[in-house]
Amino acid sequence: MRTKDPGIGRHLNPMILIGVLGLYVMLQLGWWSWSLVQRDREVRTLQEQLLAEGVAPGVPAHPPERVLWMVVGEGGVFAILMLFALWVIMKVLRHEMELARQQRDFLLSASHELRTPIAGLKLHLQTLQRHDLPDEQREALTRHVRTEVDRLHGLTEKILLATKLDDPHMALAPAETDVAALLRAVKVAAEAGYARGHSLRMNAPERFVTRTDADALRSVTVNLLENACKYAPTGSMIDIELENIGPHWELRVSDEGPGIPEADRTTVFRKFKRVGNEETRHAKGTGLGLYITHRLTRALGGHIGYRPRPGGGSIFAASFPLRGNK
Repeated sequence: MRTKDPGIGRHLNPMILIGVLGLYVMLQLGWWSWSLVQRDREVRTLQEQLLAEGVAPGVPAHPPERVLWMVVGEGGVFAILMLFALWVIMKVLRHEMELARQQRDFLLSASHELRTPIAGLKLHLQTLQRHDLPDEQREALTRHVRTEVDRLHGLTEKILLATKLDDPHMALAPAETDVAALLRAVKVAAEAGYARGHSLRMNAPERFVTRTDADALRSVTVNLLENACKYAPTGSMIDIELENIGPHWELRVSDEGPGIPEADRTTVFRKFKRVGNEETRHAKGTGLGLYITHRLTRALGGHIGYRPRPGGGSIFAASFPLRGNK
């Protein structure tokens, strides 16, 4: 059952109020303009009557066209300024509404991501307290405990890293790095952990050395692989490719998942951004993985983009200068 988002409701009320006030001001502006023109006509009519009766000497007056254009000009400028101010306010409120929704989704997903391993740890530890537990079952439970602890550690590290990336002065440590060897190590670790239900295929040269920050590049690769594993069907193929393209080299991760709707492709790298609604989507995540990937790729002097995979799925391609950051 869907629940109403109180954060969005709090923003809708000011938007309605601003819209009503804006309409009221525009109506008042129209009434003021019409009233001013009518008063000018009445004064002109009275002046003509007095002149006809010889009661008052002629008083120079502005022609009616000049008065009309004065009202239209000044009123038009005021109306344009008013509409521009309303547009800016509405745009800011829409941005705040979207940010509130994304933060709410993050809290929902992070709470779920924390609650699940904590519940599993509690159950496993309670079972391990039994003295009559067979050694095989005890060893299996111990492995599960380590897996859940690693999952919690990865989530907290991701949240901390996302916070650090907000600092524009975050420093990297570039050094000569064998990118091919780094990717193979990430692949082996993934196959033993979060990618156990998928087939990983790697296409890379035996050795590819460039200057980059190994930890940042490892985080980029891990986040792309984790994202692919979340959305690709169990048992499907995930490709990791490393290619030297002239003055740049490219890291690509492709999967056979559902892909990203066209409407979400320009915002998929935003913080807390996840496709769909947190109450209806089934894939795990916090909306930080692709944001971290994007920020780290930029910090390494590269850029990352998305394109649909022929036949269905996603391709995320990160391109870096051949020598990286110096």
